[in-house]
Amino acid sequence: MRFIILLFSFVVSSVSICLAIPDTIIDVIAPSSKGSELNLQLIEDYLESIGVKANVPENIYSDNEPLYSNTDEFRAESLVKALTNPKSIAIWCIRGGRGASRLIPYLEKLPDDVKKKIAQNKNRKILMGFSDISVLHIYLQNKYDWSTLHSPMLEQIVDNKISQDSIDKLELLISGYRNNIKFNLKMIDNGIELNDGILESKVVGGSISLVRASIGTCWQIDTKDKILFLEEVEPDPALLELRLEHLKQAHILDEVQAVIFGDILCTNDEQLLELVKHRFAQSVNFPVFTLNGIGHARTNYPLPLNTRAVINHIKGNRFSMTVDMPAEWRRR
Repeated sequence: MRFIILLFSFVVSSVSICLAIPDTIIDVIAPSSKGSELNLQLIEDYLESIGVKANVPENIYSDNEPLYSNTDEFRAESLVKALTNPKSIAIWCIRGGRGASRLIPYLEKLPDDVKKKIAQNKNRKILMGFSDISVLHIYLQNKYDWSTLHSPMLEQIVDNKISQDSIDKLELLISGYRNNIKFNLKMIDNGIELNDGILESKVVGGSISLVRASIGTCWQIDTKDKILFLEEVEPDPALLELRLEHLKQAHILDEVQAVIFGDILCTNDEQLLELVKHRFAQSVNFPVFTLNGIGHARTNYPLPLNTRAVINHIKGNRFSMTVDMPAEWRRR
């Protein structure tokens, strides 16, 4: 992969494997809430340490904007520049929070020639982030059929809020050293079985709140024949059940192939949370799985979205899922 400059360490039998190829650029953007000014240099240092040059917009944060990292116009312009930048191979978000949905009207009004450039970059670069960034994942998948990467944020990494195992797996993917990632799933028994023990599709989704927020918009999530992944920070299991019920009644789940619950952080009642998941599974006619290690916890493994994914039955309620990185992106 001649475009990568990723230098990383992967220990196999106590041997460190490194990869470094010149001229890799990653666009760093803040499309949602404001991060720490002090972390900007740490972010550049981190990317440099893995052999990547950071392209950070000048004046990325504004003191005059009380709610978001900057004005809607600035954030939208930074995003569009990153989406159309012919020299970068990825767009990595600093943090989530709120505000990404306010950029959609700007993306919708882009001139046709700019939209064409974004379309041409399909699978040539990836958007990285999660939480509020789910808005942009869904929009790019719907409008341009982009493949993206549900992943930790840069600020989480430099603040030491992400496990090293999660970072290692992420670096293996974006380096091209690994072309896919494998997960262990557990099925919630609802009487549904996979044909021949296999399900092949694409994974979409992210934050339940943002998937729900897409309903009725120009970027409403398309789940037809897809595997829907859902994660959330929801302290009240009753509210989670209402959100899932909304997805059902809004027909978001009518033609879905399966639902996977990632980490749903609940501080009130874990037993009640499990009850909500099981009641949901019993109310639908498709497979429902759980997957630990993707979401708002310290462990947050990368999950490629809108790429080939294969679920295989292992034994009992245990399954595996292998998800590919975009083939065209890997070949660059």
